[in-house]
Parts: sequence; C-alpha cells; structure tokens
Amino acid sequence: MIRRFGTLVICSALIGAAMLAQDEEVSAKSLIAHQEFAAARSLYEQLLKRDPQNLEYEIWIARLSGWLKEYTKSVETYDHVLGREPRNVEAMVGKAYVEMWQHHYAEAGELLSRSEQQSPDDPDVQVALARMSHYQGQERAAKDHITRALQLDPENGEAKQLGREVDVPRPIEVRVGFAQDRFSFTNPGNMGLVSVGYLGELNRITLQYEEWSRFEERTRRAQLNFTRKLKGGWWLRAGATAGPGALTIPRQEYTSGFSSTLPRRFVFDADYRLLRFRAANVHLLSPAVTYYFTKPAWVTATFYQAWTEWRTGSSAGFVSHSWVGQYYRQVGRAVVMHAGYARGSESFQVLSIDRLGLFQANTYLVGAEFRLTRAYSTEIFSSYQSRSNHQHQTSFGVNLTIRQ
Repeated sequence: MIRRFGTLVICSALIGAAMLAQDEEVSAKSLIAHQEFAAARSLYEQLLKRDPQNLEYEIWIARLSGWLKEYTKSVETYDHVLGREPRNVEAMVGKAYVEMWQHHYAEAGELLSRSEQQSPDDPDVQVALARMSHYQGQERAAKDHITRALQLDPENGEAKQLGREVDVPRPIEVRVGFAQDRFSFTNPGNMGLVSVGYLGELNRITLQYEEWSRFEERTRRAQLNFTRKLKGGWWLRAGATAGPGALTIPRQEYTSGFSSTLPRRFVFDADYRLLRFRAANVHLLSPAVTYYFTKPAWVTATFYQAWTEWRTGSSAGFVSHSWVGQYYRQVGRAVVMHAGYARGSESFQVLSIDRLGLFQANTYLVGAEFRLTRAYSTEIFSSYQSRSNHQHQTSFGVNLTIRQ
C-alpha cells in the first residue's frame, strides 16, 4: 500500500513538472510572438536548469541571444550544443545566421555546406543558403536556393517572403541623361550622356559617351569603367575618360578605388582621381564611410583632399579640403530620396577649370530615384552652390535607366 502511494506521489510530481514546463514553454512562445526576446530567454534558461539535457531549450537560448545581438553568448551556446551533438543541423544553421549577421560569410558558408550534406532535403537549410547569397548580392544563387526550398516545402512562408525581397538583376543597363548648370557669371552650360553597361554579380563594365556645352565650348568625351567583386565583401574599380582638346573640363581622367563591407552595417570607400586639364593636373583623394540603418535608410560622409599643380609656371600649386554628407531614404518600394550638404572649396562631383580657385562654398543637394518597374527607373537631382567670391551656381538634371 505504501509502495503504491509512493509511486502515485512520484507520478503526480512528474506530471505536475511536465505540465509546468509545458505552460512555461507556451508562455515563452507567446513572449517571442510579441518580440520580448529577453523575457523569453529567461524562461528557457529556467527550463534548462530543470532539464539540462534538453537540446531544444539550449538552441532557443542561442537563437534568442542572436536576436538580442549578443553574438558571443549565442555562438558559445550553439558550440555547446554542437559539442554534444556535432551533426545537429538546427544548431549549425542557427550558428550560421549569427556568423552572417557579423559578416563572417566564410564561417557561415562552411556551416551551411555541412548542413546541406547532412540534410539535403531540409528547406530551412536552403532558405539559410538563400539568405547568405542575398546578403552578399548573389541574387541568382539566392533565387535558386529559394526555388529549391519551395520545391521541398511549397507552403514555406519564410522562403516566399525572401523570394519577394530577392531581385535578380537584369545584366544590360542603358542610361540616358541630361544636366544643366546655371551660373551667375556666364551663360548656362549643358551636358548630355548615353551609357551602356553590363552589370554582373562579379564584374561590371560601363561605356559612356558625354557631350558638354560649357563656357562657350563644345566638348565630347568617352568613358570606360570597370568594377570587380572579390571575396570578403571587397569591390575594386577603375576607369578612364578621354576628351581630346577640352579646355574647361579634364582632357583625361583616371580613377581607381575600392569598397569594403565592415561589421555593424558600415561600408568604407576610397577613391583616387587624376584629372588632366590643359593647364593643370589635379590629384583627388576621397575616402567615404556609409552607415546603413535597420530601416531602408543610409547616410554617407565623404572627405576630399585635392592637390592642384599648374603647368604654366605662373603660380604654385595648392591643396584644398572639402566634405559632403548625404542622407538617403527609401519611401515604399519604388522611391529613394536623398538630401545633402557640402562644405569646402568644392564637392568635386563635376570638376571644371572654374573650380580650381581658392574659395569656400556651401552646396545643397537634393534628388530622388523613381523605380517605375524592374526594367525602368528615372532619377532627378538638383544642387545650389554659393561661393565666398560672391558667385553662385544652380544645377539640375534627369537620368532615365532601362535594364534588360
């Protein structure tokens, strides 16, 4: 009798503990649904203390730590799970996401490769591979993994949502543009351009033809630009422009630069330009930093240092400094607007002979891009510059882009 009573007590206690754990799990899932991740993690930590062998609880602690951006704790917890169960696909995929969020794509790729070998028919693995490709701008590869995930699970909501975000680029781009400068000290100037480019995921090449009418001079120029994407979030670029006989704008222009993706949503750029005028050479160095917010917005700060060398011998060269700050924001899916301010002797977006003098200027910039369809977009822009020598300039322009 006593033995039966003891067994009944033990069974009742176990059932009560199981029901308590089940209630706490339901509470944790409710907190997650309301994005109260810290409180949900605390509940899972309590559950793990009572059941230290439960891998599901430990994976949830790792996952929630990642969502809370406590990446070190998240990785350590995933590693503990993988130490106990090295072939746990859920832990490998979870850790891969944490590595992706820190831009550690090599580490994430290794984890996802192991996951795919271990579980080739797991749609979650395909979605993770798609996200990694998407984060690195490899949209075609991302689309392939999304297609595979939906073949395995046609109702996979995450794959469907990611499919709406992924936009496979159209490789051929044709752009037609027109711009006008209105000066306070001479007649207005005009510039028209036509460019044709191939925009691949690794290589981009653009050929551009420009025609200028400025300071009573008509000039034609041709431009070639090339960009190459490397591993680790690096881009290298170079370009050359030729305009034989030009007097007021550069006769030759050579550019080189690079971009690098940094942790915490920063991107660093650095460019060098050599501009050869009839009477002077200008060397221009322009490092820039861009920060991307979690919302569809970003800011860019660019700093310019220029060295001007006069070849006439009539005056010594000089050094000038400038900076430009711009804010971009995506409004809906179809419009990107921006506004900016430049301070210094020049913003150097279009350099001509009248801008080589020593003066200070305030420049205000605004613009917007309208993505009419995936194949067509148009951009408008305008700026106003007020110089310390009592001269001013107003510029505006429009570009139409067609992608096929």
